[in-house]
Amino acid sequence: MAGRVPENGQFDQFFNTPSSNYKPPPPYEPPPPWIPPEQRVRNRLYNNDLRFFLPRTLVLNRLKASDALGFNIRGGREHNFGFYVSKVIPDTGAASAGVQEGDQILCVNNIDFGTLDHAEAVRVLKYNTTIEMTVRYFPYGYQRTYDALDHQQMTQPTYR
Repeated sequence: MAGRVPENGQFDQFFNTPSSNYKPPPPYEPPPPWIPPEQRVRNRLYNNDLRFFLPRTLVLNRLKASDALGFNIRGGREHNFGFYVSKVIPDTGAASAGVQEGDQILCVNNIDFGTLDHAEAVRVLKYNTTIEMTVRYFPYGYQRTYDALDHQQMTQPTYR
């Protein structure tokens, strides 16, 4: 077999991978738009201050566990992504504490969010009145959660 190209039908056998496991690559990601250098200091896409992306700890206090959190999350182990803040409701405790869209939630009350599925993460967030969160602003990872969802929808067959 060495030195020759497998013929039709032998390819899967040659590499020992069933063709049903093949997934096409994700769609092309265009680079960020060009911005003149003098405007980059104020633009988040070109921010060179790395402190902006370092993990930070935020504390949210609610009177009752039934009170709204003030933000939505997306992600989880079942989606092969970390947890990201997908929406922050203005004029809430979360907004005033500094939670922002695109924050990756690393841990809450010393519980590592890298190993939880979505339902477990929601339970941890909703059933605590004091929430100590370690987050980091990571827009690239957050955007990839949307790209992966689009890619899954494009590659899955539709049944009618």
